[in-house]
Amino acid sequence: MNSDDNNYSDIIDEIFDRAIYGPKIFKNKLVLFHDYIPKRLLFREEQISKLARHLTTLIKHQRTSNLFIYGKPGTGKTAVTRYVINRLLEKIKGTDFKFIFSYVNCRLAGTEYRVIKYMADSIGLKLPFTGLSTEEAFNRLKNHLVNLKKPFLVVLDEVDALIIRYGDNLLYSLTRLNYDESDIIAMIIGISNDLRFKEMLDPRVLSSLSEEEIIFKPYTATELEQILWDRIQLAFFDNTVDQGAVKLAAAISGSENGDARKALDLIRVAGEIVEAQGGNKITTDHIKMAYNSIDRERTLEVIRTLPLHSKLIIGALYLMTIGGQNNRIKSSVLYQKYSLLTGEIGESPLSSRRFYSLLTELSLLGIVNRRIDNYGRRGGRVTTVKFDVPLTLIKKSLVEDPIIGDLLINKFD
Repeated sequence: MNSDDNNYSDIIDEIFDRAIYGPKIFKNKLVLFHDYIPKRLLFREEQISKLARHLTTLIKHQRTSNLFIYGKPGTGKTAVTRYVINRLLEKIKGTDFKFIFSYVNCRLAGTEYRVIKYMADSIGLKLPFTGLSTEEAFNRLKNHLVNLKKPFLVVLDEVDALIIRYGDNLLYSLTRLNYDESDIIAMIIGISNDLRFKEMLDPRVLSSLSEEEIIFKPYTATELEQILWDRIQLAFFDNTVDQGAVKLAAAISGSENGDARKALDLIRVAGEIVEAQGGNKITTDHIKMAYNSIDRERTLEVIRTLPLHSKLIIGALYLMTIGGQNNRIKSSVLYQKYSLLTGEIGESPLSSRRFYSLLTELSLLGIVNRRIDNYGRRGGRVTTVKFDVPLTLIKKSLVEDPIIGDLLINKFD
């Protein structure tokens, strides 16, 4: 074994020894992850009450309005929805009140067909992974609901992601269940990060929705601090988190759209850093290290997993930004640059409508900042964009792409 092998062995042993014999600060790390539903949700009493009242009509087998929930990421929309529905499911056990429930994260599902399949799986209907048209799959779902003769509640989380990519046909079909089938009582709960979600919908869909709304405002830094302490008591052993670290994590997250998930991530990653270093207390320095790590990795991962044409739009915007263009770039000019770049790899550009849909999605993901200015009758509405993340991260993520990396790296240099 050479000296290099010995060095690696020493490093590995040191890492493993710290993990096995070093101080432990986590008591239950799971309570810091996004999918954990706490026993109480602070500062969301109004939204909880409104949602609970809305659901009472469903369990009475009465037709009701659909419900749309809006708010920035990390404001508790999904947690409150799942919390209230879980409480209702517990409450009706052993009673004559019954309903069937389906939860679908539309961004994770990806396609209309997979959204339908998720719904089908949750109500006991088996659909093949492939081989059916979307229309046929939906018809089978509808027929199964007729046979079940129970109210149907479906939660479409991040529904805006589905609409942006595929339009609103599936949403329209779901809204028609109550009208087209007298034996079906259905309620849709849509969750969106975009307050302007309804602007994406066709008028026929809007008229069928008959929806009510619940708005989730961003948490303040003070509220985030209390939320963090509530979770810290469950997640960490006593006296392992410095008060200043909690204040800093809350302040950072409060200044960035009041995102509770970001605050929880900061505390969790900071704890992981402390344990990896063999320490026994989270300080403000660990929060700063966690902040740099989370932002960088999250942005890189999001861009890496985007579809090809989204990456081409980002590449076009990057080239225009480093090329000395104005701080904000008109979307119409960006579309021209994107079209040229697309042609260089032998692809056909998307229609302007699809281009604007993808641009909206990039805005929702926090990669670009999209602004619409209204200049009146003569000037009309003008959409401009700029990056919302560091250019170094944009370049790093794009040059790694196997399809467009080689093309772009020459232009970057």
